[in-house]
Amino acid sequence: MMKLQSSLFVILLVLPTSVSSCVTRWFDRDDPSGVGDFETTVDLRKEYPGQLCPHPIGIEAQTVDGTPAANTGQTFNPFNAVEGFACVNAAQKTGSCRDYRVRFICPPEFCAGCTTRWFDRDDPSGKGDYELIVDLRKEYPNEICTEPVAITVQTLDGTPSSQTGQTFAVFSAAEGFACVNAEQGRRSCRDYRVRFTCPPEFCSGCTTRWFDRDDPSGKGDYELIVDLRKEYPNEICDNPLAISVQTLDGTPASQTGQTFAVFSAAEGFACVNQEQTPGRKSCLDYKVQFTCPKSFC
Repeated sequence: MMKLQSSLFVILLVLPTSVSSCVTRWFDRDDPSGVGDFETTVDLRKEYPGQLCPHPIGIEAQTVDGTPAANTGQTFNPFNAVEGFACVNAAQKTGSCRDYRVRFICPPEFCAGCTTRWFDRDDPSGKGDYELIVDLRKEYPNEICTEPVAITVQTLDGTPSSQTGQTFAVFSAAEGFACVNAEQGRRSCRDYRVRFTCPPEFCSGCTTRWFDRDDPSGKGDYELIVDLRKEYPNEICDNPLAISVQTLDGTPASQTGQTFAVFSAAEGFACVNQEQTPGRKSCLDYKVQFTCPKSFC
C-alpha cells in the first residue's frame, strides 16, 4: 500500500460516515517538544489504562485549540486507529509540529460495559441542546464517574447521533455534548440524550452501610467524611469511588430541591440551613452511603 502523505485522506479512511457513536475522551499526553508530538495507542494505553477500547475503528486528531489536523497543512505518520497519531518535527516543511490531541471511535460494545443511565437535561429550544458534563454533575451529583472513558449520544427515539447528519460543537467524554442550532443550517438541533462509560470499578465496587451521624439542627446537616471516619472507624474505604445521599425516608438528594455545600465522595456531604430557599429554611435529615473498590469488601 502506498505511503499516506495526506492527513485529509487518512481521516476519511478511518472515519466512515456510519461509525458508532461510542467516542472516547480527548487524549493529549505529549507536547511537540523534542522530536515531535506523539499520541500513539501504545503510549496512551500505558498512561490511561482501560480508557481506550482494544480495537478502535476510527481516530480523530485536532490541535488543542480545536483546529482539525487536516487543516494544519502538516504531515503525520502514523495516523490511524490502530497505531494512533504522531507528528515528527523533522518531517514538516516549515516549523515544528503543533500540539495535538486525539480521540478514538470504538465499537458499540465498548460503551455498553459500566455505563451511567441516559441523561436528557436540556431541550433543543433557544440556542440548541446542551448536555454538558459540568451541568449534568450539578443536576445529577455523583451519577457520573470522575473520568468517563467514553460517551454515547442518541436522539430520544434512539437514533445514533452519527446518523442524524447534524454537526456538534461539543462531543467528548470529558466535556459532554452540545448541539448549536445556528450551526445546523435551516434545521434546529434534534433532542439528544447522553450516557457515559465509566471505568469498571465504578460499577463493580461495593457499598457501605448508610450513615446518619447528624441531624439538621443548628447550622444544618453535616455528614462529612472526616467526622464519619472518627465515629465509624474502618467502615469507609480510604478512597471512595462515589457517594449516594438521600433523606431518611429514601428520597434522593437530587429530588429535594435543596442546595448542598459539600457533595463529593472525597469530602462527604453537608447541607447548610442558611443556604436554603426562604420557603424551606432548614435542611432535611439526610443519610449517606459510599461506594468503595471491590477489594474493600
